[in-house]
Amino acid sequence: MSLKIAATTILRNEAREVLMLKRGATAKFMPNSLVFPGGIVEPKIDASFPESKTNYEEKNYDGILLNGFKNDFPLRVGAARELFEEAGVLLVFDVNIRVCQALTPEHDKSLNEWRKKVREDPSKFSQLFGSSLKLDVDALIPWSNWLTPASYNRRFDTVFFVVPITETITEEFCEREMAGAKWDIPSHFIERNDGEERLSLPPPQFYELARLRLMHCNERESLEKMSNPFKICPQVVLNSDTPGIRTTLMPGDFCFDWSKRFEGTPLKTLTTKELTPTENVSIHRITFSENPLYSQINLEIKNVDRLSNKIHLFHCQETFTEDRQRILDEILNEPKRRNKHEK
Repeated sequence: MSLKIAATTILRNEAREVLMLKRGATAKFMPNSLVFPGGIVEPKIDASFPESKTNYEEKNYDGILLNGFKNDFPLRVGAARELFEEAGVLLVFDVNIRVCQALTPEHDKSLNEWRKKVREDPSKFSQLFGSSLKLDVDALIPWSNWLTPASYNRRFDTVFFVVPITETITEEFCEREMAGAKWDIPSHFIERNDGEERLSLPPPQFYELARLRLMHCNERESLEKMSNPFKICPQVVLNSDTPGIRTTLMPGDFCFDWSKRFEGTPLKTLTTKELTPTENVSIHRITFSENPLYSQINLEIKNVDRLSNKIHLFHCQETFTEDRQRILDEILNEPKRRNKHEK
């Protein structure tokens, strides 16, 4: 099964509110769920977007890279394009006054017509920009990387970006794809997931809301410190003793298969006893109800300080490159350790 590359944008204002959209009931992926604006990256179109029409400077970025791309430029363009298509928010940099803005049709009515054009033909997105008004890809702060579990038919390798904005803007969601939109603080979305409404929040959205809830400021430097380059591929487990409840195992959980952390595992069924931790093991998991799907979510994290790959503020600090180098070092040094032991 081929993976689709996707990009998602988390808009966050000074009131610490984030923008979430509600997928329609007929959506092919995660119907009726609250999600951040985003969608599939168009490799040929987004990668060929004229760099001169952006404020991108590759040397300044230490982004999250995905296979097939030499840098994160196409991911940034794709995230910005999908944000415009789904929420009507256009990230621009005005060269003349050196100001970054998040424009909406409320600022410029012509953007409504441009959204229709871009939805029909993504290559037209570049026509919105020129030498004086550029696409503000610098505003996108790399945040996390999620890979859909192997137990799902449709899989996406998705990079999440965070964009801090100073003003509260009025979004205009795409009615063809979405059923609604809402600005609110992360805590309220989380509470409504477990309350009477039982809002559907897929695990990646819930998890990132939990991380964002810890952030008490909207400064770029603080948000950059929370960036998590580690690819998270959850492993989904059914509990044979509690039908209707699923467990999503995260990296570091004692039931998580670390050897398959980058490709995932098929859907498994375990008993309550097998899923119940002993006192000293590490726990890093999400449980949720299937009725409705992704409701009544519970995030459980315990004893993560005992992991060799440290999880700090919900994120693994070891990148794929670091992990690969560590394994290589272990292989190369193993003969030395064996010879030393034999002596």
